[in-house]
Amino acid sequence: MKSTRNEILRNISESIKERNGLTAQYPLYRNKLRPIILSLLVCVLGLFFFGKIVYARENVHRLKSYYSLYYRDSGFQNYSNDAQRHSRNDAYPTGIKICLKHQPEGMTGTIQYQANISGTGWSDTYENGQSIGEGQDMPLEGIRVFLNGDLKDKYDVYYSTLILGEWQPWAKNGEDSNPVGVGKHIDGILITVVSKGEAPVEEKAPVEEKAAANVGNSQIDPAKPMVALTFDDGPGNYEDRIVAALQKYNSKATFFYVGTQAAKFPSTVKRVADAGNEIGNHSYKHENLPKLSQAAIESSINKTNEILRNQSGQSVSLVRPPYGATAGSVKPALRATGQPSILWSIDTLDWKTKNTKNTVNVVLNQVKDGDIILMHSIYRQTAEAAELIIPALKERGYQLVTVSELAKARGINMEAGKNYSSFRPKK
Repeated sequence: MKSTRNEILRNISESIKERNGLTAQYPLYRNKLRPIILSLLVCVLGLFFFGKIVYARENVHRLKSYYSLYYRDSGFQNYSNDAQRHSRNDAYPTGIKICLKHQPEGMTGTIQYQANISGTGWSDTYENGQSIGEGQDMPLEGIRVFLNGDLKDKYDVYYSTLILGEWQPWAKNGEDSNPVGVGKHIDGILITVVSKGEAPVEEKAPVEEKAAANVGNSQIDPAKPMVALTFDDGPGNYEDRIVAALQKYNSKATFFYVGTQAAKFPSTVKRVADAGNEIGNHSYKHENLPKLSQAAIESSINKTNEILRNQSGQSVSLVRPPYGATAGSVKPALRATGQPSILWSIDTLDWKTKNTKNTVNVVLNQVKDGDIILMHSIYRQTAEAAELIIPALKERGYQLVTVSELAKARGINMEAGKNYSSFRPKK
C-alpha cells in the first residue's frame, strides 16, 4: 500500500516537471508559429475580399440571352449563348425560341420576340422559351426581339440575322432584323443583351455555329486549282450515276433544278443534297425569263425556291436563268429575291450533241482554274461523260467544288442580281 502511494507521488512529480519544461519552451514555439499564422490569416482575408470583388463585378451586368433555331428535319439545335452566332449552311430555319438567364432578383419583365414566316407574315408575340414555328416547313424571313417590364428600362437587346452568307447590321429593341421579303430568308441569328446604352459586342469564339458535316468539301485548298461542275434541267433519271462518281472521288457539284421537274422527283433532290452537293434554282417551268414581267419572274423563282428548300433542306441561294438570259427585268427580279445569277465559262453543248466523247473533250481541252462548266443531268450521255471527266480532272490536280465554295475560295461575295460566269484567279 505504501509502495503504491509512493509510486503515485512519483508520477505526479514527473508530470509537474514535464509541464514546467513545456512551459519554458512555449515562447520558442510561439515565435516559430507566429509568421505561419499571420500568413494563413492574410491568405484567408485575401480570398474573402477577392471573392467579394468578383461577385460585385459579375453582378454589375449578368443578364444574358440564349437561343435556338428549329431546322426542318432536324429540330431545335443546342442553345447558343449570348453574343454567339447560331447558324447552319445545310438547312434553313423554320422555328425559333429565345430565353433569358441571370435575371436580377426582384426585376420584372421577360424577353419577347416575333418571327416573320414566309407566306404568313409576322407571328404573334412569344416570350421566354416559347417556340415559334416548330414543325412547320416555311422558312423564317426575319425576327424582332424586345424586353418588357423593368428589364426594358435597364437593358437593350441587340440582334443580327444571317442572310445569303452575310450577317446583317445590328437591330435593336423590336426593330425588324432585315428588309423582310420572300426569298430573303434567314440562315442564322445572333442575339446579345447589354446594359442600357452599351454597345453590342459579338463573342469571338462562336461555339454553336454549325458547318454542315455533309455539305461541300471540308478540305479545300485555295492555293490549288479548282472548278465547279454544274448540271441543269433536272432532276431526272441519271443523278445517281453522277453523284456516285462524285462521291467516289471526294468531289461535289451544283445542280440547278427546274421547279416542275423537282415536283416529280422529290426523292432525287433529297439524295443529291444529302450527298453534299449544292442545289440551285433553274426557274419553275424553264421559262425564257426576259419575256416575263418582273412580278412573273419573281413568282417563278420564289415558287421554285420553296420547292427545292422543302425537298433538299438547303438554303437555296443561286439561280441559273434558263438559256443564260438575263435581259429585261431578270436582274431587278433577282435583286428582289436576293439571289445572284450563275452563268458559265465552258458550255459543253451536251444537250445538242448528246455525244459522250465530245462532252469529255470539250471539258478537258478547255478547262482552266476557276471555270464553271455547264452540263445537263437529264441525258445518259452526260452521266457517262461525268464518269470520265471527274477522275480525269482529279488526276490533273483539280478540286471539284460547288459554285458557292468556288466563289468563297476566291474571296468573292456574290451580289444579288449580278452575273457570274467564272471565278478564275486574279493575275
